[in-house]
Amino acid sequence: MGQMPAKPMPGVQFQVIGAGMSRTGTKTLNQALTILLNGPVHDSGVHSTGGTFQQIRQWGELMVLTAKKDKTFADRKHIQYLVAALLDGYVATMDLPAAALTPELMDTYPDAIVIATTRSPESWWRSMQDMMTMTSNYHLPFVLMWQLALYRYNLDMFNPGSLELHENHLREVVPKDKLHWYEVKDGWEPLCKILNLPVPDVPFPHNNSRDDARQTYNQLLFVGFLGWCAFFGVSYVLYQYFWA
Repeated sequence: MGQMPAKPMPGVQFQVIGAGMSRTGTKTLNQALTILLNGPVHDSGVHSTGGTFQQIRQWGELMVLTAKKDKTFADRKHIQYLVAALLDGYVATMDLPAAALTPELMDTYPDAIVIATTRSPESWWRSMQDMMTMTSNYHLPFVLMWQLALYRYNLDMFNPGSLELHENHLREVVPKDKLHWYEVKDGWEPLCKILNLPVPDVPFPHNNSRDDARQTYNQLLFVGFLGWCAFFGVSYVLYQYFWA
């Protein structure tokens, strides 16, 4: 089924940075961590496009700040503030753009572990091509802001080597003892070993097939469209009140 933004749960501890590239099983890991850690996961691809207006605005602001080449001390502190504001009440984060901001997330949550879902580059590229075909319409620049994360790899668009670029970047920026590679096809056992948790007595989730992805995209397109309408509506009212 499709996935809509999870609501934060006050008081839960942030524990896992989901650093896997999109289409490597991130939605499945999302569900698995929700079960194991007994709390909501912040899917950054979902929240940055179809979350609350505040979340969409904060993700946009965070992407702009992290893209700056010469960051001031105030910039770095504000990045930490935005990360904490977005992830407070969640046990983990997942998907792009957050996966591309793994160093910034580690700065804010130094005790969190990093789990990177992975798969063969060939099967990943086939899956990503399906997603890119599905989302290739004129709404994309306004709704799928997570693509701004590609700046970190000097890319304008995904290509067959993007997965390798991302995973090499993780190897460079994440200490070896904190970086854990995981394939969702392996089920509960290796994931529970990483987290030092018992295997739960429930079936392992499987999420985000092509049909799941299409349903999620359509839902986010609608919600994102409403969010941008609200943004421009408020901007117009403020303009009329203060400047017209």
